Amino acid sequence: MIDSILSRAAEGERITQEEAVALYEQAPLDDLGAAADAVARRLHGDEVTYNVNAHLNPTNICVVGCGFCAFAVWTDHDPRAYAYSVDQLVDRAQEVSDLGITELHIVGGMTREYSIEYYEDLFRELKAALPSVSLTALTAVEIDFIAKMAKITGREALERTIAAGHDTMPGGGAEVFSPRVRRIIADRKVGADVWLDIHRDAHEMGLNTNATLLFGHFETPDEKVDHMVQLRDLQDHAIHHGHPGRFQAFIPLPFLPGNTDFSYLPGPSRDEKLRTIALSRLVLDNFPHIKGHWVMLGEDITSEALSYGLDDLSGTLTEERIAHATTVQTPLGLTHERIRDLVASGGRTPVERDSLYGRVVREPVTA
Repeated sequence: MIDSILSRAAEGERITQEEAVALYEQAPLDDLGAAADAVARRLHGDEVTYNVNAHLNPTNICVVGCGFCAFAVWTDHDPRAYAYSVDQLVDRAQEVSDLGITELHIVGGMTREYSIEYYEDLFRELKAALPSVSLTALTAVEIDFIAKMAKITGREALERTIAAGHDTMPGGGAEVFSPRVRRIIADRKVGADVWLDIHRDAHEMGLNTNATLLFGHFETPDEKVDHMVQLRDLQDHAIHHGHPGRFQAFIPLPFLPGNTDFSYLPGPSRDEKLRTIALSRLVLDNFPHIKGHWVMLGEDITSEALSYGLDDLSGTLTEERIAHATTVQTPLGLTHERIRDLVASGGRTPVERDSLYGRVVREPVTA
């Protein structure tokens, strides 16, 4: 039975939730990887995309306080707390623009000090200073939070941020959709229904988005697969209704227990990381890309995962702080050359892209 499911999935046939769970639990890892690799190669050949980007985290002060998070602090009285002004963030963006970035990834803590007007000002100023740089900004839970503070709907908040320069939306905040797991790791965070609704609105309004899964803590295989199936269903909805926005990529994020409330957990093993990546490629048949967040996966696993269905990387990630608040040992950023070498070491061809997956062709450097 497992061979039959793998064969059908490798050929692009949709598999059920029950079949996906069976694959996760029973399929030999190499066979699961080979099936996912077949799908990725059919979609993208031997190309693996990446972008040159930088992170801006406006603040680490957050009223939500998720147990899995090592990045956030509760109040501005914490010695680790920071909160940047619009001018400070624009100055920092201009500094890193010398690296040739095409994207700014903007996420941070949720604090009542940062209203929707703050983000509107930030986006407008960034666009004025760096008009060719895309803003991949504000997770669905951040949009929901600033909307509630402004006493408007999430859709209205999106309308305003898009008008200010919001280009795409990252996939953070999804964690695991299972209510059981969310009660353990993020009991103060809004539920999966809100996350899904915000992304549905974004797609209807023409905003492309990403989706994530935080795995390797308390979730079961069935809960992991259910998360993927709910994402697949929402993508089906966008496609069926002809929405101008879609999910661009799915990003499996391995849980990093260091400096969190769950530091006693071991975190996911190599097998679990590769198995989850491969399964996501087989389940999410309507997602163009499976993206690897190399900071959390580690460079060795990232390179190996390029044969397990991974076809896109999270970029050079200058100034990444959220994963590095744990005990992760990966560097703060990779150079353009190093990320290309990482792809090549996995036997693939590196291709630079922009935030909407258009190819970026750079002028050759001359002496």
